[in-house]
Amino acid sequence: MKAILLALALITPAFAVGFDTEGFGQRLNGWKKNGTTLYDFTDAQYCTYKPTITQTSDGGIYITTQVDLIAFGDAGAVSHIDMTFSSGGTLLSAQLRSTIGRKTIDTGLVRRPEAPTPPAAVEGEPAPKVMPFHAAEELIIELFNRYDTEMRKVSEGKDAEKRDLFSRLGGSKNAKTANLAAGLRHNCNLMLMHVGGGAR
Repeated sequence: MKAILLALALITPAFAVGFDTEGFGQRLNGWKKNGTTLYDFTDAQYCTYKPTITQTSDGGIYITTQVDLIAFGDAGAVSHIDMTFSSGGTLLSAQLRSTIGRKTIDTGLVRRPEAPTPPAAVEGEPAPKVMPFHAAEELIIELFNRYDTEMRKVSEGKDAEKRDLFSRLGGSKNAKTANLAAGLRHNCNLMLMHVGGGAR
């Protein structure tokens, strides 16, 4: 029996990362019985679904959730947020996908960046100042830079006054003022806050 327990201990990750689904839902508007939460953000209504959490082979977790921007009671834009974390809670990669009508926005997989090489010291001069580098923050910045780029690609057209694709959702007053990127970023930030150990 001791040998079996020792073997199990050896294959158990040193850090078991987790996700606080209930806490995440409470920060939005609380989960309904159907596993969704409705809330207002940036003058629009959103619906977020309870995340699906899958264990990865190295002890980390893969989290995916759906976020709908509501227009006239229907999903005016359907988006998915995918994030992968290491066993220690480090954010490794993320991806955003949105669909409205026949238009699709996909950032592709954005991976955790490497820290930049610090500048070489020069003899006789003060050591060069090294700016703090936060890989998780840099990943999220790159994720939304790509999202904005893809949004511009699909929204460019004959009507120059409607460059924001999501301002055209059904002509809804709420949808016109909606900032889908901000709504997705809000969800991403909350997801990062509720990963066990804190995303780094």
